[in-house]
Amino acid sequence: MANTNIFEPFVFESGAAAGDNRAGDRTPKKPDRVLAGSLSPSSTKLVNPLALVDTPLDSAGVPSIYCVPCKKKFSSDATFEAHLQSDKHKKSARQALGSPSASPKSKSTLHPVVQGALSSMKKAQALASKDPAVAATVLWNIAKDIAQFGEDSVTRTALDSALSCMQAMDANADLRGAKGSPGAWSARSLLKTMLECQLAQARLESRSNKQKAASLYAAALCSYLGIPSDSLDIAERDRNPIKACMLADRVVNGIPRKFAKSEDVDQATGAMEEVAAALLAFSKTESTTLLWRSVAINSMAHAFALQKDRTGAAYSAVRRLAALFDSAGLSHFSSECASLVIDHHMQQPGSRAMVAAAVVNSLQGLDLVRASCLLQKYNYRFEEPWSRFLSELVGKTADADTMWLSTDAWNMWSQISSANAACDRRIYELIESAVQRELRPLMWYRPGETDI
Repeated sequence: MANTNIFEPFVFESGAAAGDNRAGDRTPKKPDRVLAGSLSPSSTKLVNPLALVDTPLDSAGVPSIYCVPCKKKFSSDATFEAHLQSDKHKKSARQALGSPSASPKSKSTLHPVVQGALSSMKKAQALASKDPAVAATVLWNIAKDIAQFGEDSVTRTALDSALSCMQAMDANADLRGAKGSPGAWSARSLLKTMLECQLAQARLESRSNKQKAASLYAAALCSYLGIPSDSLDIAERDRNPIKACMLADRVVNGIPRKFAKSEDVDQATGAMEEVAAALLAFSKTESTTLLWRSVAINSMAHAFALQKDRTGAAYSAVRRLAALFDSAGLSHFSSECASLVIDHHMQQPGSRAMVAAAVVNSLQGLDLVRASCLLQKYNYRFEEPWSRFLSELVGKTADADTMWLSTDAWNMWSQISSANAACDRRIYELIESAVQRELRPLMWYRPGETDI
């Protein structure tokens, strides 16, 4: 996870190594600006944060763009971008950055932007008790400005201080600043930015301490949704996916937040996806409890998306659950995911193939009860030639009808396949492969030889 931008969501790979951050790589990704002006989407109406503390404004009252290496101000992005291409700036920047491997322990070795941020951070922390609204804005944006320089300890301090101010405002609405003032926060912007801050803390922590990062991720999601932390243990209690989904419905119905706007729904589903993926990745080396918490979060994402009429997002959650079980060696639970697909998602692409694959996997694992239950549910509403054949195959296998399995099974499948394979080639190729593999040892003849 080297060079990861902790302010951008990212998907954890199951094999990702923790602690692979290169501490010596201190070169920023973006041009050096004292004033980033890149507030979170939840607070784009706020003025530039550092201007609230100690940065002079130009004659029009707009914060200037300042190039630290060259010690020059610019009034517009265009002139600043042109300046960045000049040889003079490049030479000054190289001198300011110094050696990439320089030790960050001494303040004199810190990048000038980080040194300036430290000064502003002290002023903001001193202001926190009197005006947490302004202090939170400043500290949050300081963290975003300096994170790119590889000074994790400074970034962590800024995030922690910003979150403390946000929590104070969350507890007392009177502290959010006067409505219309530059540093004012609305309830919605506060909720969104608190989530962003906590997720950034978790991403930063994941570089060195996955167990702590997992706790931060879980706390961030529960705080954002307004649910108790033990809500994530619903799958661990029984380790039953269907029961976990039923309990997830109750949890989602009890979420106190409205999430009325489309972007709020998107942020909530996105947060659930990231947290679930992170906990699954961390479970590889830390704890199986995290794996089941990932199951619980994906189940909640499914229920939440259905409640908000986001069927595509709900279907994606089911597919993630199936992939999760496969990666954890619990492929028999894929049939439970297929059951959810039958109940809610048969209009989605690939849904029928997912059901067919779950039946075939259960049949190959000799889990005939699970295969039969799936087919009964499917055929009750959506019976098709391939599902009718699989029902017959499961029933005859359970009865140990070797005569039918060795003769009539192949004839029946050959007729169905030749007549319907063009309808959904993926399904018929899947079943064809399974039939060839499972029935060949029982056949008295081979396909293509003498027909009986």
